[in-house]
Amino acid sequence: MIRIFIVLQFLCSLYIGFITGQVEDQLLNKLVCVDHDECGPCLAAAAHCRWCADPYFRSSAPRCNDDESLVATGCSQGMIQRPEKPVWEVTENNTLQDISPDSHEAVVQIQPQKIRLSLKPRESKKIKFSFRPARNYPLDLYYLMDLTWSMKDDKETLVSLRDDLPALIKNLTDNFRIGFGSFAEKPIMPFISVDARRRENPCTVEEEACEATYSYKHHLSLTNQVNEFIKEVNSSSVTANLDNAEAQLDALVQAITCDKQVGWSTHSRKIIILLSDGLLHTAGDGKLGGASIKNDETCHLDENGYYSEAATYDYPSIAQVYRILDKYKVNVIFAVTENVKAHYDSLHQLLIDFTRVAKLESDSSNILKLVKMGYEDIVSVVNFEDDAGSGPIKIKYFTDCGVKGSMVEAKRCTGVEYGMTLNFEAHVSLESCPEYKKSNQTIRISETQLGEDTLTLEIQLQCGCNCKSDLVENMDLTCPSNSHLVCGVCQCNKGWSGPSCDCSIEDEAASAALLSQCKEPNATRPIACSGAGDCLCGKCQCDNGFNGKYCQCKSCEVSIINRLECGGAEHGVCACGQCACVSGWAGEACDCTLDTDMCIAPGREDVCSGNGECVCGRCQCNRLEDGTLFSGAFCETCETCENPLCANAEPCVLCHLDSNCTDACSIGNMNYTVSERLNEVTRNSDDASCILRRDEDGLECEYRYTYKAGVQSMIAMEIVIRDKVCYQPTSAKILTSSLIIMGCVILAGLIVIMAVKIAQIFSDRRAYAKFLQEAQESRKNMQELNPIYKSPISEFKLPESYPRDRADL
Repeated sequence: MIRIFIVLQFLCSLYIGFITGQVEDQLLNKLVCVDHDECGPCLAAAAHCRWCADPYFRSSAPRCNDDESLVATGCSQGMIQRPEKPVWEVTENNTLQDISPDSHEAVVQIQPQKIRLSLKPRESKKIKFSFRPARNYPLDLYYLMDLTWSMKDDKETLVSLRDDLPALIKNLTDNFRIGFGSFAEKPIMPFISVDARRRENPCTVEEEACEATYSYKHHLSLTNQVNEFIKEVNSSSVTANLDNAEAQLDALVQAITCDKQVGWSTHSRKIIILLSDGLLHTAGDGKLGGASIKNDETCHLDENGYYSEAATYDYPSIAQVYRILDKYKVNVIFAVTENVKAHYDSLHQLLIDFTRVAKLESDSSNILKLVKMGYEDIVSVVNFEDDAGSGPIKIKYFTDCGVKGSMVEAKRCTGVEYGMTLNFEAHVSLESCPEYKKSNQTIRISETQLGEDTLTLEIQLQCGCNCKSDLVENMDLTCPSNSHLVCGVCQCNKGWSGPSCDCSIEDEAASAALLSQCKEPNATRPIACSGAGDCLCGKCQCDNGFNGKYCQCKSCEVSIINRLECGGAEHGVCACGQCACVSGWAGEACDCTLDTDMCIAPGREDVCSGNGECVCGRCQCNRLEDGTLFSGAFCETCETCENPLCANAEPCVLCHLDSNCTDACSIGNMNYTVSERLNEVTRNSDDASCILRRDEDGLECEYRYTYKAGVQSMIAMEIVIRDKVCYQPTSAKILTSSLIIMGCVILAGLIVIMAVKIAQIFSDRRAYAKFLQEAQESRKNMQELNPIYKSPISEFKLPESYPRDRADL
């Protein structure tokens, strides 16, 4: 009986706690709404907040509340303002398309092209789009050459490449055009000599004739006739100036902005090859010669192609050049000699998005190689930008850079090849309304190197209200001066505040008189705006991190998922420093999902495979009795148990290895995607690892692969083969090992025998040598110890005069 009583008491406590929690959530939800006295902020506060726009609503209850409360206090249904329905529509979605032979205009590199959507405050939407570089994209290549005296041999080298140049460019793209321009120096002192004879022929010092100094000259518009290009380069004349710095930036601005004269195409990749062996002048240097007017970034070419205002306008600044390169989407390759390369490297750091620097040989003999390398470097980079600027809408980019796998936060990809499809996600969010009225904003997302292919976002900012009561005529409701009727209430005009709209925002004395209205009633320490804001005409303007009518509430927690307060409008709302989560979300920042679908493995029904608990959409695995921990995204495996997802995926891996199926494989209601990334290290801890063994050509091969399982609703798995190791079968390995062991034993025996024999030989030699030494010392000692000792060995010799018989010899 006591046990039953304890159980009943426990159940009652749970029920009371549940009811108390529900009541607390309801109070928080109401508190979120009732604190607002205007329609726009009311609807933006939370999804359940409504506004009573009835001008004759006389109840003391707040106009901002939920539906039931407004109806209960006498607001008619027709006068209740509700949030608008979300807008999402793909209005243009042409498929990706390469260059067609008959038309260059039909190329499509980004998909989709136009989307219409809506955003509410603290709302974020995910936009997926793809980008694929088109094959044979048109190339406009403009040679901008330094034709001062020191570059004379470089011009001759370029002419000698008449046969190799077209072949090189055709290897890059079939659709190309080439143009030519040159530069030297502003024809003003102190950059040139003032002597009349030297002005007419700056090369008199070299005793040769050359052209008078000019800043920039356009020689040949873009054309596909390489012979014309070589002809213009060959016929061009060098010039000279006094200093080592030239007018490169003047020439760049004119070559880019004079698009009609140069012939830049709308749909083309635009590249300028700038060849020089000298330094460059920047903004301010022109003032030395009287060119004091700021560069106007416009085209000034005369009928002969010369920059006609070189003596009037100053050199452009680096910032101006950057803006022009970005506006016209032009890339520049600085092909410069070794002695000035460091100078251009510094310039490249300031123009890094649009420039490359390459080392040019002293006679320009490697120019073709530099063109090829520069072009390949430029086309291998894909970088996206948008024109959202500093507006209320923020965009973050995620991409896979053409490699199947998880998205990473980035908007720039390198190593891109033709035919590679890059998948992007743009997370578009509206943190808050700049002002509470409806407005539209158009944002264009484009690739920085080209700019022609764009994804246009037509965004409707749902920040205001549509109040028909404002149009009602002959109403007996009148608003005080400096105010007007908005959604049933009188609101002050811009620049006015206070209950009667008679307080000018600029009037400090009037603001001080209304200071008491900024103090929270019944507060223990009545301080204006709770010390966290400024009182302006009876209204508090809160500091960052505080909100509420009296700035009495702190800001709520920011979700780590999307960096929005309380996880955004879809997850919860902030009620005076505390997040009130919507159904299905929990946690201090409402970023903990209560949905267990993310914890159910494909093909199963139990949460976390029955081996763990689902916490915030992720499995927390249990331990076995022996202390080992279950692992995997769904707690599906352990060290001593078989992984069921590996077993389910094995047929598709075998199918892929046998080339009997495509990358997509289906077994039952499961879809598998199999790919190979050998020797690539996975950084995702959620990718579980499996091992597959099979025989291939008499070898036993071991494949190690990872899988990334989707949630139950997706019923999909991505399989990636990471490693492959092959070795001989077990029986062959045993035989081979036995033979090796036997060989090793025999070899070891022979080595031991040889070692013993060699040791004996050395030992005998040492003993014999010792015996001889001892015998010699013994004889010597005998002679020294016995003085009468006489050797038994006698020696006799015949005299030389004694006759000898030849027969005896």
